[in-house]
Amino acid sequence: AIVICVLSSFHERQKMRRFLQRGCTGLRWRRRFPQATKCEIREFLDIFVDSFDYRQSWRLCFAPDDRVMDLYRIRYPVRGVPDSMELEDLVRFLQKRYGVDILGLWREDITLGDLFAHTRKPA
Repeated sequence: AIVICVLSSFHERQKMRRFLQRGCTGLRWRRRFPQATKCEIREFLDIFVDSFDYRQSWRLCFAPDDRVMDLYRIRYPVRGVPDSMELEDLVRFLQKRYGVDILGLWREDITLGDLFAHTRKPA
């Protein structure tokens, strides 16, 4: 079981490489959301990385055009495998913090930028 866990973690880390190697995406976020402050963007990304149990230092490795389900599928490539409720946590944390109905707008290709845009709208 330990070997499987280690191999799975290594495999996930390899697939995450394309996100982790691109460096800071702060400029992309600021260009897409010029009215948002750095603190607002970082707070949103903190919620995302907390939900997925990623390292806090990874938060600015994720760009507005990154699809949430792509990141989910890296962790859970086989459908039907029990997960750690990352998506449910993300929805719950965003609803709690921003008071928006995330479930009502959810779709398979939703991006981090789509979610952030909805947090910017008045509840």
